Amino acid sequence: MLEVQGLTKVYGGQEALSDVSFAVQKGQVVGFLGANGAGKTTTMDIICGCLGSDAGSVKVGGFDVLDEPVKAKAKIGYLPDVPPLYRDMTVLESITYAARINGVPRSKVAQRIKEMIPLLDLEDVKGKLVGSLSKGYRQRVALVHALVHHPDVLILDEPTEGLDPNQIAQIRKVILSLKESCAILLSSHILQEVENLCDQLVIIHRGKIVASGSFDEIAHRFQGSSYALAVRLYDENILESLQQLSYVSSVEKKEHDVIGFELSDPEKLDDLARFVLDQGWGLKKLAPATSSLEGIFQQVTA
Repeated sequence: MLEVQGLTKVYGGQEALSDVSFAVQKGQVVGFLGANGAGKTTTMDIICGCLGSDAGSVKVGGFDVLDEPVKAKAKIGYLPDVPPLYRDMTVLESITYAARINGVPRSKVAQRIKEMIPLLDLEDVKGKLVGSLSKGYRQRVALVHALVHHPDVLILDEPTEGLDPNQIAQIRKVILSLKESCAILLSSHILQEVENLCDQLVIIHRGKIVASGSFDEIAHRFQGSSYALAVRLYDENILESLQQLSYVSSVEKKEHDVIGFELSDPEKLDDLARFVLDQGWGLKKLAPATSSLEGIFQQVTA
């Protein structure tokens, strides 16, 4: 549904994007991650036709954003990091305006509004000026702008930034409800939100894609040499005994009597298991340590 191929963008001799490629299919939520200045917003602006690239292409539903911009943009719903809302319009006026500029036929605008108001829980504020609303409500109005024409591709740049936990939960529920009807590209700094929402991840660093795939695939790729050990008969002397093994380092006690350590050679894992059993400690668990998205993100963007 969304195909990004070889995007490159240069600002004043500085390469902001370098050969950025990925795809988002219908039914997927893809998390687009990167530190500030990594190239996320530039990529999203190019996808939506707000900015040109120096090389590469973007296709939305088979239409090239440069060659067939009207057809391609008609399939996109975009929530930018700073939503462009007219503060002196009421919520109803704002949604009506968004529907019309996104090509919704005049005869269908009322029906679209009828669908959107309860979806984002805007019934109580539909007659109020946008400028008088809290940030959470303004964000919901902006999301309606992106959804009102039933796009095939939804681009969300920090959709829950500045919202309280209840508002975040509501936006998350809406995003998941839209998943089956469109392809969703979501950028967020809230990594827990990304883990809860996204099927695939694309991590960008200094304008280049440094990791992509499912969380499990990326976690396996960047697992490293960290392991976790749990024994039946735990005491503090176990830590010292493990540290004396030549192939074990960085031994420390974790929560619930789990021991974390680094293994210099994965082939030594069987030797370690035999050592634990020979000591009579009993073996409850010996496995690679579970990677967190935060740890992976820090590793690949260091």
